[in-house]
Amino acid sequence: IEGLVVKAGSTVVLPAVMQGIPTPTPKWQSEGNELKTEGKFKIITEGNSTVLTISECVRTDSGEYGLTVANPAGSKSVALHVTVLDVPSAPVGPINILEVTPDHMIIQWRAPKDDGGTPLMNYIVEKKDVKKELTETVLAKDILVPPDVTVDVACRDLLTVRAGQIINLVTRVKGRPDPEITWTKDARALGRDKRTEMNNNFPLVELVIQEAVRADYGKYAIQAKNSSGQAQATIIVNVLDIPGACQNLKVAYVTKDSCMVSWENPEDNGGTEITNYIIECRQPSQRGWTVVSSDCTKLQTKNEGGESNWVTTAEVLVKEELVQPELKVKLAGVLVVKAGDAVPIEAELIGKPQPDVKWSKEGDTADITKSPRVQVETGTNFTKFLLTNSRRGDTGKYIITATNTAGTCSAEAKVNVLDRPGPIRDLKVSDISMDRCKLTWEIPEDDGGCDIYNYIIEKCETKRGVWSIHSAAIITNSAKVTRLIEGNEYIFRVRAENKMGAGPAVETESIVARTQFSRPGAPDAPEVTKITKDEMVVMWCSPDNDGGKPITGYILEKKEEHAIRWAPVVKSPIAGTQMTVTGLLPNHEYQFRVRAENEIGVGDASKPSRSFTLVCIYSKICFNLKVADSSKTSITLAWTKPTYDGGAPLIGYVVELRVKGTGKKGDEGWKRCNVAAQLIGTEFTVSSLDEKLEYEFRVSAQNQVGLSQPTNLGEAVTPREVLGEFP
Repeated sequence: IEGLVVKAGSTVVLPAVMQGIPTPTPKWQSEGNELKTEGKFKIITEGNSTVLTISECVRTDSGEYGLTVANPAGSKSVALHVTVLDVPSAPVGPINILEVTPDHMIIQWRAPKDDGGTPLMNYIVEKKDVKKELTETVLAKDILVPPDVTVDVACRDLLTVRAGQIINLVTRVKGRPDPEITWTKDARALGRDKRTEMNNNFPLVELVIQEAVRADYGKYAIQAKNSSGQAQATIIVNVLDIPGACQNLKVAYVTKDSCMVSWENPEDNGGTEITNYIIECRQPSQRGWTVVSSDCTKLQTKNEGGESNWVTTAEVLVKEELVQPELKVKLAGVLVVKAGDAVPIEAELIGKPQPDVKWSKEGDTADITKSPRVQVETGTNFTKFLLTNSRRGDTGKYIITATNTAGTCSAEAKVNVLDRPGPIRDLKVSDISMDRCKLTWEIPEDDGGCDIYNYIIEKCETKRGVWSIHSAAIITNSAKVTRLIEGNEYIFRVRAENKMGAGPAVETESIVARTQFSRPGAPDAPEVTKITKDEMVVMWCSPDNDGGKPITGYILEKKEEHAIRWAPVVKSPIAGTQMTVTGLLPNHEYQFRVRAENEIGVGDASKPSRSFTLVCIYSKICFNLKVADSSKTSITLAWTKPTYDGGAPLIGYVVELRVKGTGKKGDEGWKRCNVAAQLIGTEFTVSSLDEKLEYEFRVSAQNQVGLSQPTNLGEAVTPREVLGEFP
């Protein structure tokens, strides 16, 4: 009982049952003070029970009542809070008049010091007109009150007593006129006899039964009835006594050294649960009963009330009966449990003599029953296996083997313990670029016993050290990670997830977000191959390193020799390796440099070219070009130095040829003959010619500004053997 609430004037009965050997000694206390039988307090202790009675309760009796029981083995305490309700005390005066008008006034007072144990509901204000002196005649009449029955807290709901003790059913009955009281037990009216007393001291009404017996247990009802109505209350009474004798005692499965005794529960358990059975046996020639063995036996039951009468069997002839063991597992299919849950397996067992049962796990040579997590219980017709706090490694096939002198039998039970999946395997990072990469992995070796739903990918920027989920819905064992920042270092981790949760994460080595390709290298310094009065032709070669990606264009830049800033010649990249630069100023020195570009970006600039000046280049000059010698495969050309060098020293000559008829008029079809080295002299032999073809030749002079207009040989010639001096 957590707390007891009663009205002022009531009688409080606090019963308690003690248990212990020897019988404990009780000690009642209230607010730290020991209570004794005096005044309104009455303490009755009989055997294992003690009762504290408080009569005519008042508000000051409210508080906590404690009971401490002790014997040489120890002590124990319990407490109960009692609240006594009463009418509130008078409000605290004086009454203050705050406002007065012709038709109303406002008054004020303070709340009472004691609210009677419950919150105040309202106040009642009365007035008296002091000027009135006339009296009024009032007719008095009796007030009829319908009955009201309240069961004392000591026996409310359920009253439990031992056989031989007193049954005291206490109620409070109100009503006007006094009600007529009727007591019944199990719907049958009760009357006074040698053991039964009925006391009607209104409002206190009691039913007292002396020397309770087991037959006194049942449902008691009190009915109060007067001219205004009726009321009823019920009380359940339980009388504890020794249980009845066991029924249908039988002996079966008799062997040379054992037998099985069976029985049915007694018809009457004595009012409480049977705690155990006492079994004894003796030889027919003996009088004394001893520990259970073979031969004839007797059986006795026991509960809190004591021990029942004995039941004995007839003499039993010991004999050996052989039945081969049989096992039947009470499990359909595979037993599936979550990690941490218990794994219960039960099997029916048949066999004579009683088979020895052994539990084992397939693939495990150790004795699993020695594990602190394993409990095995085997009875005459069953065997039970309980594995607590299961783990993923407990998944497998469990084998039960039953053996006796008649043979051996085996059965198996399959168990699947579900858990989170294991770590993934062989996590790799590939296809790293500026803003993305690819992750690949192998599925976990252990899927946790159920299908993997998806994989969770997380990334961490090493300089920040914060993990974030990239994706939690990857269903394949590869994924592309995007939105990386070029140049930043990242670590990735991947974990598998099934319906039990996510498994442990596996991390990659750190990688830097950058492409495996690069920008192209720097080309060699460009050359100016031709200069006219207002433009220059600039040529260059492709860089040795294209960065792994094709060159998409070139950026040509120029600056005057003494300038600092380079400026692009054109805004768009140049597709080829040659560019005609226009808009140059005469007599100004220019330098050029070039950059290569691929899809990754623009590479480094080449070294600057030599300085070139835009001057007036000499036009076509007569070189006196002629054939100086000839053979079947070669022709030797000779010419004279030009009379005008264009304002800059000559640095060499360029000899070109083309097969007659292969090119139209102009510069088409011409092929340079002196490719390997600069030609400084005024004579050059062109070899590896075909005597069946006619060839055209021309020669140009070159200075640091560029090439002159070419001078053509007068007519096409054929290589032939010439005897003597060439004409």
